[in-house]
Amino acid sequence: MKKNLLLIFVSLFIAIIVIEFFLRFFLPQELSSPFRVNGKDGLLLNTKNNKAVHFLNKKRIAYKFGNYHNRIYNFEEKEKKILVLGDSFTFGWLLRDKDTFVYKLNEHFNEYFIINGAAGGWGTSDQLKYLMEFCSIIKPKYTIIFINVADISRSKISSLFYLDKDNKIQSGKNITYPVERLTENILYKIAVENSHLLNFLRKEISKSINNKRSNKKLVNQNKEKDNPKIDKLNKINDEVKIVKEINKKLIKSENFVFEKKLFLKIKEEVKRCNSKLILINLGWVDYNDDIDLDFLRKAKIFFDTNSIKFFDLIKDMEFIRNNKNKYMIKNDGHPNERANQIIYNLVLKKIKNLID
Repeated sequence: MKKNLLLIFVSLFIAIIVIEFFLRFFLPQELSSPFRVNGKDGLLLNTKNNKAVHFLNKKRIAYKFGNYHNRIYNFEEKEKKILVLGDSFTFGWLLRDKDTFVYKLNEHFNEYFIINGAAGGWGTSDQLKYLMEFCSIIKPKYTIIFINVADISRSKISSLFYLDKDNKIQSGKNITYPVERLTENILYKIAVENSHLLNFLRKEISKSINNKRSNKKLVNQNKEKDNPKIDKLNKINDEVKIVKEINKKLIKSENFVFEKKLFLKIKEEVKRCNSKLILINLGWVDYNDDIDLDFLRKAKIFFDTNSIKFFDLIKDMEFIRNNKNKYMIKNDGHPNERANQIIYNLVLKKIKNLID
């Protein structure tokens, strides 16, 4: 029995070594550090008080993260703060610190300390959940949210917020998986940074998890969980189905109920932490190219009516959209250094008179 176990162990070890060398020489992986962790309600955050290395096509970028799961730079922390939220574009995906538009903004507004809480793959729901957890702790004087093309569609897929049967926005939870907690383990982090096989498996598992999340928009059931009776559980299941159907109809409606509720909740949270809200549409994609941008096309009246400061870069960014290859990171699609300089110039022009 012991010999059989030993034989199995040795065979597995040899197989792992063979696969590792095969991948290393014939299908090399980008040995990037895992730098995402699950926060409250399954919100996917950047790591905290940590470092990470990001590789793509021999390009090596080092990130540093602070106490609020934020990307940090070499600026001295100040009492006056500006909180910046967005997705990977705002995070500064595959760019050195000094080449990101957020770094350049902090360099200009040097009397402030900008906290860049943006994270790759985020939508409006993620940004709202972050605000609810961290805004009152950070206490920023200004909160700037950069809106990108996928923010609305990601919010529809996410379970962080949903509309109940009374058309009220409710807080929910994203599904989390035990394997995702490995990113917080230092030994796992070191192994991923050095093993092509482990990096390959990590990416495939991540794809599988993201697909599962996309197919499961859950609703919150906390109101009913205190009563374990079967008839109550059946009632919950029926209500879940009803709410899902309502969500589908409301989210697809031209009234943009879900989107409006999200932004009104953002306004409420920003006000609650005594901050001033500024929304900026990056304009990376034209309104005609994505149906989920219909809301932003018609949103100015809504934002004006609700006293929400909103700037739209859609016209300013037209020359970039017409020649994107010049402004994208090669083989990636995110804005390159040149694009970030232009975004900085445009944003600064819009907000410089608002930040006192």
